Amino acid sequence: MELDVFIKERRPRWERLGQLLDQAERVAGESFPPREIQELVQLYRTACSDLNHARALTADPMLLGRLDQLTGRGYRYVYRDTRRLTLREQLVRLFLEEVPAAFQRQAGSVARAAAAMLLGAVFGAGAVLSNPHLARDLVPGMFRTDSPKERVLKIEKGKERIDSAAAASQFSAQLFTHNIQVSFLAFSLGALTIIGGYWLLFYNGIILGAIAAEYWKDGVTTFFIAWVGPHGALELPSIVFAGAAGVCMGRAILLPGNLSRASSLRAAMPDIRRMMLATAALLVVAGLVEGSFSQFSSKTFSYPFKISVAAALFLLMVCYLFLFGGRRRARGAAG
Repeated sequence: MELDVFIKERRPRWERLGQLLDQAERVAGESFPPREIQELVQLYRTACSDLNHARALTADPMLLGRLDQLTGRGYRYVYRDTRRLTLREQLVRLFLEEVPAAFQRQAGSVARAAAAMLLGAVFGAGAVLSNPHLARDLVPGMFRTDSPKERVLKIEKGKERIDSAAAASQFSAQLFTHNIQVSFLAFSLGALTIIGGYWLLFYNGIILGAIAAEYWKDGVTTFFIAWVGPHGALELPSIVFAGAAGVCMGRAILLPGNLSRASSLRAAMPDIRRMMLATAALLVVAGLVEGSFSQFSSKTFSYPFKISVAAALFLLMVCYLFLFGGRRRARGAAG
């Protein structure tokens, strides 16, 4: 009952703060009436207090998430830099502050999306290891032309598949197209159905786990990790991020809670845009790596070196998105 009373009493303030922020974001700062700026600041501080109070009352991720987004928007407006930023300064702020902050606010959504893919990978690997005949149903035909061991022998004994910059560029372009299609599908299914986004991530995990199990059974696991790792360290998380962003949009549209759908979507869109921007950038890098470095055999780059590169890329990505800028974000939430 206390939570219901709390929401009923505070909700008009939150809606008014959202309206003022919408107005403030549509006009230049100097054009916003001083009286409304003062009201916005007061409501922002009240919302910060409400957020702390709500955390003591409930662990409901929808309520806390929306209050966190509302106070985050308020912080960015109240403590904004009023001078006109150059394009370079805007890009630096976007990639060094806003993108990591968005991922840190949506860390729970990303974790759930990653769990769906990992669960699928465990399911796919377990199915193939327990019944090898299931590989025919789970592994796409393009991966079943040769046994894993035969494929490794062909790659290691033959010429390098990428022997020029032109060949690498052409192959990378094909990979960009495929990866963008998969990521867009994950985003779209998440936005339209929520469950569909999780299912696609789970299904892609099944395929990955089944293929990995095939290579493990043939005793060429190290090759598989060295072959898939460098680009997979960025490509697979990118698909997860796209699915997580889609689910965030789906929740805003289909499960707006105490907010109207329009208000819920407006609150969610800034983080969704930044997550998809980061996803696109990571897919470009992953495509370049897959079209070049990943394709080289151990004749050019040793397995340990390629695996080390994969680990380094993954750790850098995690630190950048989920650790970098954490102090700044914490100050914003405390506002």
